[in-house]
Amino acid sequence: MRLSRPTSHAATRLAALVASLSVVLALGAAPGGAAPASGDGDDAAAKGAATAPGVARAEAALARVQAIFATDGSRSAGRVPVGTRVDATMALRELANTRSRLSGDDRAAAEALLKRPTSSGGDGTLSYGSVKEAPPSCTPDLCVHYVRSGKHAPALRDANGNGVPDYVDLARTTLTDVHDTYLRAGYREPKPDGTRGGNAKIDVYIGDIGDQGVYGYCTSDEPEPDPTPSSFDRWAYCVLDEDYSEFPTNTPKENLQVTAAHEYFHATQFAYDRYEDAWLLEATATWAEDELYDGVDDNVQYLRSSQMARPRVPLDTFDQTGIQYGTWSFFRFLTEKYTTSRGGLPTLVLDIWRKADGRRGAPDLYSWQAVDRVLKARGTTGAAQLAAYGAANRRSQAAYDEGRANRYPTAPLGARRTLTTSSRVLSASTRLRHLTTWTARVQPASAAPKDWRLRVAVDLGPRNRGQVALVTVYPRQGAARVMKLGLGPAGVGSKVLAFGPGQTKAVEVTVANGSGRFTCWTGDPYSCAGTPLDDNVLEKVTLTAFR
Repeated sequence: MRLSRPTSHAATRLAALVASLSVVLALGAAPGGAAPASGDGDDAAAKGAATAPGVARAEAALARVQAIFATDGSRSAGRVPVGTRVDATMALRELANTRSRLSGDDRAAAEALLKRPTSSGGDGTLSYGSVKEAPPSCTPDLCVHYVRSGKHAPALRDANGNGVPDYVDLARTTLTDVHDTYLRAGYREPKPDGTRGGNAKIDVYIGDIGDQGVYGYCTSDEPEPDPTPSSFDRWAYCVLDEDYSEFPTNTPKENLQVTAAHEYFHATQFAYDRYEDAWLLEATATWAEDELYDGVDDNVQYLRSSQMARPRVPLDTFDQTGIQYGTWSFFRFLTEKYTTSRGGLPTLVLDIWRKADGRRGAPDLYSWQAVDRVLKARGTTGAAQLAAYGAANRRSQAAYDEGRANRYPTAPLGARRTLTTSSRVLSASTRLRHLTTWTARVQPASAAPKDWRLRVAVDLGPRNRGQVALVTVYPRQGAARVMKLGLGPAGVGSKVLAFGPGQTKAVEVTVANGSGRFTCWTGDPYSCAGTPLDDNVLEKVTLTAFR
């Protein structure tokens, strides 16, 4: 658990919890896992101790980065398969977060991998080696670094004669647009890095990384003072490919644009909390790239890994299938619904990062807790909006602004039946993991009585554990109607609807396990790196036609 800041009478209990490094959430009774009533934040010492990595985790992080950036021929050369996206930023972040547990040769290898391309002794992710860096191309806020020869050099064409390659000019102007947009929208500027890179501006390096399946990445070489920090904001430097020729899905310029937007958002996130849950980092960065460069639509390729296609996979999953990229659609769903904006970007995601802010004295809520808190400020809950998202994904091409144009996938059904006079009931049940949804559908037979009605009955888990049910009616004419099914404390509820075949095409019931309760810091790939407390909740749905 991320604990609220302790009072003196709780100090002994806090110390015991910190020592155990396994803290059970006590999130209260509100759906979606509300924060404790005692405060917004968590004790920084508790979080720092709980996130202190073990040696095995650090060794695994080192091995992962070494595999991504292998230079011994173990990665195949040549063009990268369409849809491939190597998650270098999160791998490097994990290494940066855990390297303090390494020693000897492993520690030296980790530090080398985190060094900048211009750093002596750096051998890993990108190194200019003996090639002298050209004078960087800078603005008041950032510098683009590059070389003029060797494999990492961009094309040297200089159409405007300013002495800087056109590609570097394009990178600088693109990054400036990205930087200025985030600043106007209210986001914190990436944290300055002292004199590393030559000054305190954020540094972006150009080099050949595309043949490794890497669009770009941001990482941090900020020294860690100890393995249990009390604040979690960090500086970052970034790397972009020198031509994007290995990624044929979009044009090189389009790939540069969306990668700059995505990776620079990671640098911005690190200025809030580099230790935040990886699913939130990737989902909101992928959301941001589409907000800035809406016409590119590169992130549509990840929807097949999202809950649009896999509603039974927890929303806060981070794994090698890439679902965390597809989860941008959840934030698109929310920001199409809650449209208040600042500087051209919806404020909802900014508000989430302000709640997740891990600087000393900031709220420092974990990912789903921050989402839920921000939605509660808007009169709803995380659980309710998860259910609404699940219902919308059943008709995604109509429910999203770009759904039809971009052929968004439709979430699969969990159960379905055509009801007839001889088969008037669909009774189905399932066990849902946390932050997942499931939908059952019935439709009246064409020969069914015109005055048929439908009784919708559900028996879910306790309502205060985030259980929600929505009913979607598809009429013969007009748009679908979505309504909330009222539940008692035990999660039981029912509703009667018109169901005549002349007026009703179908009825769907979407149930959601919106629980946000976890045992935190167990190393699982979910919110607060925790183990969910309400997985495999039994959900029962009975749909009965009658006269």
